[in-house]
Amino acid sequence: DIGAFAMEEDLAFIGRGTPDLLRTNRVSANFLHILGVSPLLGAGSITPDHTVVISYDLWQRRFNGNFQVAGQAINLAGESYTISGVLPPGFAFPAAGVDVWLSRPEESPKFAPQSRALSPFLTVFGRLNSGVTLEQTTAELKVIQTSYARSHPAMLDARPKSPPAAVPLQRALVSSVRLELWLLFGAVVFLLLIACANLASLLLARAAARATEFAIRSALGASAAQIVKHLLAETLILSLLGGSAGAFLAFLTLSAIRRIAGAALPRSGEIQFDAPVAAFAIAVSLLTALLLGLTPSLRVSRADLMTVLRTRDANSGHLRLRGLLVVTQVALSLVLLIGATLVMESILHLRGEVLGFDAQNLLTARIALPPGAHALEFFDDLLTRITSLPEVEHASVSLTLPMTSYPGTPVQDSNQPLLPLNQRPIAAIFIVSPDYFQTLRVPLRRGRTFTPHDREGTKRVAVIDEGLARYLWSAYPARQNPVGQHILIGGVNKVPAEIIGVVADVHQSIENAGWNRSVYVPFAQLAVPSAMVAIRVKDNPTRFTGALRHAVQSLNPAQPVSEVQPMQALVDAQLGARRVLLQVLGFFAFVAFILAVVGIYGLISYSVSRRTQELGIRRALGASHNNILRMVLIQTLRLALAGVIVGTACAIGVTKFLKGYLFHISAIDPATFVGVSVLFLAVAVGAALPPALRAANVQPLRALRHE
Repeated sequence: DIGAFAMEEDLAFIGRGTPDLLRTNRVSANFLHILGVSPLLGAGSITPDHTVVISYDLWQRRFNGNFQVAGQAINLAGESYTISGVLPPGFAFPAAGVDVWLSRPEESPKFAPQSRALSPFLTVFGRLNSGVTLEQTTAELKVIQTSYARSHPAMLDARPKSPPAAVPLQRALVSSVRLELWLLFGAVVFLLLIACANLASLLLARAAARATEFAIRSALGASAAQIVKHLLAETLILSLLGGSAGAFLAFLTLSAIRRIAGAALPRSGEIQFDAPVAAFAIAVSLLTALLLGLTPSLRVSRADLMTVLRTRDANSGHLRLRGLLVVTQVALSLVLLIGATLVMESILHLRGEVLGFDAQNLLTARIALPPGAHALEFFDDLLTRITSLPEVEHASVSLTLPMTSYPGTPVQDSNQPLLPLNQRPIAAIFIVSPDYFQTLRVPLRRGRTFTPHDREGTKRVAVIDEGLARYLWSAYPARQNPVGQHILIGGVNKVPAEIIGVVADVHQSIENAGWNRSVYVPFAQLAVPSAMVAIRVKDNPTRFTGALRHAVQSLNPAQPVSEVQPMQALVDAQLGARRVLLQVLGFFAFVAFILAVVGIYGLISYSVSRRTQELGIRRALGASHNNILRMVLIQTLRLALAGVIVGTACAIGVTKFLKGYLFHISAIDPATFVGVSVLFLAVAVGAALPPALRAANVQPLRALRHE
């Protein structure tokens, strides 16, 4: 079976209290059947005769959980629909937040009928027949695509960016965060390895301290197998307790993890700590303890009593191995800390002015007018009322805003030979009112921006950004000025638009932060009924929410206003996946850093305790306090420096996977690498200072009596 769904769209919900905008999605009539989902209430049929299904949240929010909701009418954008069912709680397809599912996705008003072929607004999905593979399906899709391209060679979708492919639905749903999940999994593995190195170091120290005890047991008749079993049993008991405590802690922090993930992670609300997860966590802790405890147990079980009692440096091998483990901890911790620092610096860049506009003190909202409304007249009146208020500096209306979804359109220099649509460059198109650039504080580079005189009936004009100017006129800005040139916008209207100005690049989304190619056209020449309002105020933008709603309702009491939020919230929402990555990666890096510092402290303390007699002899032979202190600190620096060198080499290879999350910073940024390395070396010396001071203060006579 095969079906389709369109892009989400907001429709005005009229009646039943306060007007609102509902997020709707047009789907094929069989979409529930394909997904294998049964409605919670009603038949759940979606037919062309205006029957819809609603979400569980909408049923609770606007219908008070009425069990007789099936058959009731719902008014969307001035049209009446009949509710045929309520979907189960938690159902989110194709995306979270959809309130209503309607039929006929091919008739989505998101795009004008004549321009639908220019926009990929439909997604096809289906359930494969038994025995049919994804490879076979992909091969059939390629045949269809080839046939379509031959029949419609000039169409935009005749030359897709990538060949058609059938992918599992689960992969498609998490594709936007797939890399984040793998990166977090990699961080978990790194942290596990660091913890393993720390545990192995502790087990080695414990085994060395009890070497005499087990040598005596062996001399008294205990077999090697009995000693190994005894040590492994102790290790496994401790690991079982630690694993159980960790699993319980994970259970307690699950709500915090869901809160951190939020909407940035698809279906994060479905994250559960169930029996399989608990069993896996405990099994991993037991398995790692078993593997790590085996080597020191075998070494101790083979120890000879006389050798242990005679040899003062019997633990030198243990010290070398523990030193290697500390180097490993430092190296892995350095990789995590460098990665977290790079992501943090990137987020700070993205929250700053490098986005190309000023998100501070900016309030945004979406207003979708009902069919037949005079959009230009309504929004002109609204902006007049809003800008008359003393706390408002500027206000504008536009089809979309940066950090929201935006349509693309083919563009071309009209002086060049006419190209087929699918060979023209694609630019993001923004339909904006005159004060748009002042409201967002986008700098003007050349020419002018729009004025109230750029309206329907006057010559078509456009403003482009520097990215598009550089693309169409490669000599810009040195030898070419696009102002006064003409471009073709879209594939329907063949009338060229005159470029009247060039503005600075604006990063329209975080995901495409490095791609800038935008064209702006006047709202008065292409007014749309659904638009975003941006209002720059002098103080906290959230305080203006009530005034905005009052201004809208003074024009039309039934007109809903939705998505009222500061512009900074839109930026933060776009940063969601990076924020989750930073928070989790930062926590892991902090824990790894602490473990590495503890490992250094433990090794130096253990080394000093085992070398007490040696240090006493050195003091007796004339070594000064500073000589001993310098010797211990140099030992620490050697270990830390070795870890930093290995960690830096590893980080150069690992951080390349972070390139898609970095902005205005290199994956091998020298300042970050050097800064984190110096921090590690400084903290390592600080961690080793207490045992180094103890070593320097050893009294010769007391040391010679040691053991």
